[in-house]
Order: sequence, then C-alpha cells, then structure tokens
Amino acid sequence: MQIDFTHCPGGVADKDELHSSFFSDTAVAVQRLRQLERAGFDRVLIDDMGGLLANMDLASLALRSTQSIGVLVSHWPGIVAPVVAARQFAAFDQIGSGRLALRVPPSRDLRETNDDSGLVATLGRTDEYLMLLKRLWSNAQPFDHEGLFYRIHGGFVPMKAADGAVIPLQLGGLSGTALKIAGRHADRFELPVGGFDDTLRLIERVRVAAEPFGRAQRVRFSLPVHVGPVHAGHVQAGEGGQQDWQLTGEPEHVVSVLAGFVELGVSDFIVHGLDDAETVEAFGRQVIPSLRKAFRRHDPAPTHLRKRPVVLRRIV
Repeated sequence: MQIDFTHCPGGVADKDELHSSFFSDTAVAVQRLRQLERAGFDRVLIDDMGGLLANMDLASLALRSTQSIGVLVSHWPGIVAPVVAARQFAAFDQIGSGRLALRVPPSRDLRETNDDSGLVATLGRTDEYLMLLKRLWSNAQPFDHEGLFYRIHGGFVPMKAADGAVIPLQLGGLSGTALKIAGRHADRFELPVGGFDDTLRLIERVRVAAEPFGRAQRVRFSLPVHVGPVHAGHVQAGEGGQQDWQLTGEPEHVVSVLAGFVELGVSDFIVHGLDDAETVEAFGRQVIPSLRKAFRRHDPAPTHLRKRPVVLRRIV
C-alpha cells in the first residue's frame, strides 16, 4: 500500500523566537522544501491567504527548487473563470512534470450562509466548474458550453501534454451533495479529524457516493494530523474544524495510531505542526519509514503496531 505524507507549512520560529511564514524568505524556503524532500514527504500544501496568484507563485518556487516533492494547491472555484484557471494549472503541471494537485476547499460562500438552497447552488457551481476544468484539460479541440453557472465559447487549453493534463483533485465535505460531487471528481477525499468509527463511516459513505461513477475503489483518503516534537515523547495529533485532539506517546505509538487509520483506508496524512528543521528530521526518521515499512506488502499492520490502546483526548 502506498502511504503518502503531505506537509502543511505553518509559522517558523527564528532565533528570536518570533514566527514567520514558511515562505517569507525565498532562500530559506528552498532549504526547507529540500529538507522535506529528504525527510520523505511526498507533497507540500500551498494555501496562502494571498489568493490564487500568491499560491501559484509559491507552487512555482516549490516545483522549480525540488526534484520529486509534489505541490497541493488550494483553489476555490469561482475565483477566476474556468478557462483561465485551466490554462494556468496546465502550464504548472508541465513545469512540475505531473507533480501538481489541486485541493478544492468548501467555497468561501459556504462559511457565510446557513441557507440550504444556497449551499446546493454553491456546490452545483463547484460541480460544473470541476467538470469544465477536466474537460479543458483533456479535450483536443475547442468546445462550447452553456450551463447553469458558466458559459464558454471556444474553450481550449493549448499548453498541455499531448495526451492532456491529468491533475489530481482533492475534495471534502459532509453533506450528501458534497459527497456526490466528491464521488464524481475526487482523486483524494480529505477527511475531517475524528475517531476510528467516525472515519470508517465517512469512508464508506464516500465509496457509496462514488459507486455510480465507477470510482468507489479509485478514491484515496487524506487525514489531517497535528504533531509536536516527535523525539520529545509527547505528540499531538489531529486538528480540524472546531476540534483539537491530543495524542500522547512515544514515536512507536504515533506509528501504531496512524497504522490504525491506514487499516481503515487512509493513505495520506496531512501533517501540521512540523515548523522547524529538527521536528521535520525527527518525523522523517522515526515515523515515515516505520509506517511505510509496516504496509509495504499490503499486509495488515504487525501486531506490535496494533496492540496498544489509542488514547485520544480533547483539549479544553
């Protein structure tokens, strides 16, 4: 089983104990990106509040300064026209030789409305937007489109690979409509933080939603985890929505808990909290290789990775 790790940059402590952006200094950012690559991370999350242009600049930096690490760029549908976005992302996909992926968070509109009809309409726009992106990336000839939310005349992306651009999409959500859209489009589904039972139920719901599109076994699952200094023997895991969870234990116990989620179907961990060179190195040395080794041959986790009880405690 392939197990991936995505690094989520946060504030970085400098010598004066102040915190700066991971990307605030280009030269230092390049060093950090290359360290993530050496530590075994597969992707880095680009989610700058500056918006699409800032995210694209940071994605370019990450792709050009590394050899193998991928970039997962957050992109809200509707910010720019589908043709413009499709062209930009196709060009970056060529720069990165297939290392680009898009994370599609819930629309910003959803944070400001409790109206069910508004929710459905916004998700409908997302569905149409993603359909157009994929069509623009794959079509060999210009096409016209007139839908509920978008109109396109002669839509075409000239700068893409000969066989089209294949850019993975990562989606999430909990409503029935959101799950249907994820079932149709998501290569990875981003799970919220939760216990084993909740995680398993949501994975099953996503697979049911993906079944009508013939994609039930094609969707992979990502889980956010928040970690502290692994070498210190005190680790925090999981941060999402309104919840913070604390997981205590040695690195071996961290591996055992993550292994439990892998057994449920999780194959990618979005790691928050590794904000300095020491913690990145420790996580890359003590956690990443151990978890991958446990599932290298599709076998269930070894007994010593499953026998310890999981202690999850909400921080209040």
